[in-house]
Amino acid sequence: MTDPTDALWVLVCAALVFIMQPGFMCLESGFTRSKNNINVAAKNFADFALASGLFWLVGFGLMFGPSWLGIFGQGEFALDLNRPGSLATFFLFQAMFCGTATTIVSGAVAERVRFGAYGLMSCLISGLIYPVYGHWVWHGLDQGQATGWLGQLGFIDFAGSTVVHSIGGWVALAGLMVIGPRAGRFDAQGRPKKLLGSSLPLSVLGGMLLWFGWFGFNGGSALGLGPEVPRILTNTLMGGVSGLIGGLGIALVYLRRAEVDWMINGCLAGLVAITAGCHLVSTAEAVWIGAIGASVAIWVSLGMERWRLDDAVGAVPVHLGAGAWGTLAVAFFGNPEQLPLPVLPQLGVQLLGVVAAGIWAFGLAYGILRGMDPFWPLRVTSEAEELGLNIVEHGAKTEAYDLIQVMTAHSSRQDLSQRVPVEPFSELGYVGSRYNQVMDALAEAQHEIQQLNLKLKAENQRMGSELELTRRLQQLILPRAQELQRIPGLDIAGFMEPATEVGGDYYDVLEHNGLVRIGIGDVTGHGLESGMLMLMAQTAVRTLAIQQERDPGRVLEILNQVIYENAQRMNSDKNMTLMLLDYHDGILRFSGQHEQIIVVRKEGTIERVDTLDLGFPIGLEADIRQFIAQAEVHLSPGDVVVLYTDGITEAENGSRDLFGLDRLCQVVQQHWQASARDICKAIITEVRQFIQNQQIFDDLTLVVIKQM
Repeated sequence: MTDPTDALWVLVCAALVFIMQPGFMCLESGFTRSKNNINVAAKNFADFALASGLFWLVGFGLMFGPSWLGIFGQGEFALDLNRPGSLATFFLFQAMFCGTATTIVSGAVAERVRFGAYGLMSCLISGLIYPVYGHWVWHGLDQGQATGWLGQLGFIDFAGSTVVHSIGGWVALAGLMVIGPRAGRFDAQGRPKKLLGSSLPLSVLGGMLLWFGWFGFNGGSALGLGPEVPRILTNTLMGGVSGLIGGLGIALVYLRRAEVDWMINGCLAGLVAITAGCHLVSTAEAVWIGAIGASVAIWVSLGMERWRLDDAVGAVPVHLGAGAWGTLAVAFFGNPEQLPLPVLPQLGVQLLGVVAAGIWAFGLAYGILRGMDPFWPLRVTSEAEELGLNIVEHGAKTEAYDLIQVMTAHSSRQDLSQRVPVEPFSELGYVGSRYNQVMDALAEAQHEIQQLNLKLKAENQRMGSELELTRRLQQLILPRAQELQRIPGLDIAGFMEPATEVGGDYYDVLEHNGLVRIGIGDVTGHGLESGMLMLMAQTAVRTLAIQQERDPGRVLEILNQVIYENAQRMNSDKNMTLMLLDYHDGILRFSGQHEQIIVVRKEGTIERVDTLDLGFPIGLEADIRQFIAQAEVHLSPGDVVVLYTDGITEAENGSRDLFGLDRLCQVVQQHWQASARDICKAIITEVRQFIQNQQIFDDLTLVVIKQM
């Protein structure tokens, strides 16, 4: 690099490779959950400094110092970078590579490794594993003559598919096997459960930053601005393009949807794969290498799931899997005139390099980490993992953390004194404000209870009064008759009566900007716990309606996340059947699993609409997106729709007979010409006459809608 133009090109490429560090940070922070994303970002920030410092202190010397038998370097430790010549330029470029290899490990082991333990892993890879293997392959190439033992055999890895990416992947795999999967990643039967990241758009930004930085990664490896650089950059581009398209295509065929993380990792796998031979192949060959690299990464990812290996961001499939493929692809696709050996011997040498990387990097890392773990645990405690590493490792709170903490206090301890800190002009701030309004109402009810307790002497009277006040609170948040009368085009009436305890039934009707949203649901069981979940559901549904969320499926997805997380913290088995119906211009669209919908046409014909395949119980699984579907019913003037909970159909008389769906349909058919209010009244009257003096064991909830 005596030519100033060459030196300038390498310096520019070093800066581009540095951009890959914020790329890794965005990618990994977006793929991980919000309670851990600050920790992931901090690890990416710190490991680059550790890697650069150790590379200057010992790594550069081990990698490029005077060689001992082609195995490791013996000099140039803590080198003086102020010497004349191109040494500082070469060091800067190589230090960026060392930082890249190191940070690959961060995303794979995210969300469960102690900060100090990760620092040790970073030191291990940047101070020993990476530079020694790099010496085997790249030593002497800056002088035009390979002197490392693999380089002397003819091993080719132009920009580091194995030297950088597979080495990082092998160390990550060793770490994963020692620390184990994240809590909740696999169920009791070993089936994988996806843990949703905090921000896929942030991960997409990270992927694009990495792609941009890759031009420096591969282009700078020419160590000058020669005539081969445009081909290198073009092949780099097309490797990423074909990898992204390949990942998208496989997702569409295998998952029936455009899975974003498969697109991102497919692109990165294509870039990793083309890195080894980007100077030796044609454009079409680069496309094939990138597409196959994406396929290999996805295949490795699915295999890791079967073996219960939990890679939080897919680092091992992308960097190890696609890196190994890209290294072997040099023999398959490389220009024979530029290869040092014929195809089969070249393939043997390439395979030897891949195997040597695995034995050296995985073997050393696994041995050290496994031997150290019993004495100095790498993993955080289960309590810290549940709370999140943002707060445990860094004391960093977020809006989401504050909201969860307050909701936990409310749901598990019934402590209503705390309020969610509200940050104006943010989505969580708005939700927190609405939640605080509900808690204010509950606190007011609690104050009434406390005042009443002063007047009561017997414990049974006190408990009865608390439950009665809570029952009254539930009635207060139901839609009022005046609100229902203002809804244009519909005649709506509702009825809800909790059983002897506080009820878990829910119904609501909200008209906002021309959209009428109707909800009906049933929380399993009764009591304060069920009532609390019902109130949370009502608040969330109304908040999302006001925020113009018009997709019932999306509402169910968000609501499920809130209820599921709260139920887990409460150590509760509560769940909720819930159906949301949106009415507009004579069309009633609905999603969610609940009781059958009864539709009476204006001539008195009864239709029953089954909702079993339209959803999944809320709060039972962390992710129910795949179960949510939508259907619709067209209404004409005079048509009637009846919604109800199972308290109606399962009401028992003295002979233990059930009121039943057929009897309910008969009552509706007899009164369909009446107003919604009269139909509702007729149904409740029939239920009471049927059960006579029997106790009501379940909540009675009913909504009647009539097209005007």
